[in-house]
Amino acid sequence: MLDASRLKTPKTPMFRGLAAIALIAAAAVPAAALAHHSYAMFDNAKTITISGTIRTWEMTNPHSYLWVVVPKDGAAAEIWGLEGGGIQSLQRAGITKSAVKPGEKVKVEIHPLRDGRTGGRLMRITLADGRVIGGGGGAGAAPGAAALD
Repeated sequence: MLDASRLKTPKTPMFRGLAAIALIAAAAVPAAALAHHSYAMFDNAKTITISGTIRTWEMTNPHSYLWVVVPKDGAAAEIWGLEGGGIQSLQRAGITKSAVKPGEKVKVEIHPLRDGRTGGRLMRITLADGRVIGGGGGAGAAPGAAALD
């Protein structure tokens, strides 16, 4: 027969310790998720346009990355790393890996990195034929354009 007096109850030190650990863990998970999804490293008040050639598009989770080779007058070309949404969000918006191809010429609107490195938050891609991919989903987004972030 089960001895109810041996069960851990809210009055025992062990139960209180386990409850405290569970509470701390539960509080830490949302904080970690919010920190991961922060856009603080980007200057969201500033939008710039870069022109270059697609090096590669990595459609991965939790974020996609578009790598663009940007020529510089009298200097070596720069490689810009641009962060976009994950696979599911891009696919829901109708954007596939074949939307852009290595070697294509593009103009890309981004929110640049605050620290001045060659990177940013991907907002919109304009292909050489004039087609637009993305719109960022925020203020200034093209009507009907699918989000890239």
